[in-house]
Amino acid sequence: MTDIITTFINDAVQSDFFAGGLALGAFGMAAALLRLAFFAIYRFIQRRIWVSLTLDNRSPAYRHFCIWTEHNNVLTAAKHIRMTDGRWAGGTKGYAPAPGCHWFRHAGRLCRFERNIQEKTKIGSSHDQRPMEVIRITMLFGRLATILDWIAAGKSIAQTKDRIGPGLHIHKGDYWDCIGDIPGRSIDSVMVDDDRIDRLRADIRWFYGAADWYAQRGVPWRRGYLIYGPPGTGKSSLIRALATDLRLDIATLDVGRSDLSDEALREAMISAPRRAIIAIEDIDAVFVNRQEGDKKSGVSFSGLLNAIDGVAAQEGRALIMTTNHREKLDPALIRPGRADTHLELGLINAATATRLFRRFFPDDEEHAQLFAAALGRNQYSPAAVQGWLLAHWDDPVSAATAAGLISEPTVLAAE
Repeated sequence: MTDIITTFINDAVQSDFFAGGLALGAFGMAAALLRLAFFAIYRFIQRRIWVSLTLDNRSPAYRHFCIWTEHNNVLTAAKHIRMTDGRWAGGTKGYAPAPGCHWFRHAGRLCRFERNIQEKTKIGSSHDQRPMEVIRITMLFGRLATILDWIAAGKSIAQTKDRIGPGLHIHKGDYWDCIGDIPGRSIDSVMVDDDRIDRLRADIRWFYGAADWYAQRGVPWRRGYLIYGPPGTGKSSLIRALATDLRLDIATLDVGRSDLSDEALREAMISAPRRAIIAIEDIDAVFVNRQEGDKKSGVSFSGLLNAIDGVAAQEGRALIMTTNHREKLDPALIRPGRADTHLELGLINAATATRLFRRFFPDDEEHAQLFAAALGRNQYSPAAVQGWLLAHWDDPVSAATAAGLISEPTVLAAE
């Protein structure tokens, strides 16, 4: 048997057909090995000479980069374009390079822009869904910091050119959704009888510039505020006015959502946008005490406390909670360290209400004085005063009577 096999191999080796097949197979194997080696070397080199950054349209950085590209005209040579999402394209021309790969040069660097639209992957709320868009920016012989600088420049352009007020971020699922800017509000449009708002504004401004102060003292860089008072006194308006005045964004959290867990809340607080005020409004409607809090929300009371000042709690962002009923809140929630400053927004007196009258009728001091006299020594809800003046915006004579305003249930007699 061995002799037969040996004879067969000797005959095959002497055959030109077999030798050619053997050589061809060896050549193919060598080519495959060379191909693997080439791509391994290519990938090795590529990872070291290219830097890349991937963004999707859940991130504000997506819009900021799009604004930067238009401002610097780096993709004007693209021959294939596609209309963009109107909300995310705010401040742009409304179109961008079509899905696929596009090349451009900027500051002497060769760059590649790749855009992918995932039509089957929807983001946003149920009534405002849109497909996810992913872009990838790649630079040859560059630094990642350069791309990040481009995004920062786009953010600066958006803030100085297109910004109408604070950016509003809403937590949805497992990410923060920037729904765009909301109209700004003047800090003195929130009516109070003294300088308490000025003191609060100064405190928040100091906090955002005090990172080194906290670090030198080994104290977590956190500060909480509780704004309380009856409905219609301007609690929500004050948050917007503070954000406008201090050039901060607003990140609003609905801790009453049944699908929000303790872990998700902690992650939301940690990942909240930088230079933003975290706002939790009407906290009394969710957490009155430890027992009821667990029943009304997917978040436990202890989970909320840990998210505010636990070991892994967020730093560098002021937290503002609002309530209509401070007396109903558990003391553990509003103690120093969680709510360091408490500010009451209450009813306003006639002198303060008259300041608002003068804004509606700036050249009518005679009726302003009549308005003040009609109000007397009572106190009024700022919302009620504003509503009355809006109802008579073109009739200072009727506005000055304050007839309907005086009969409002929000009026309190001065002691």
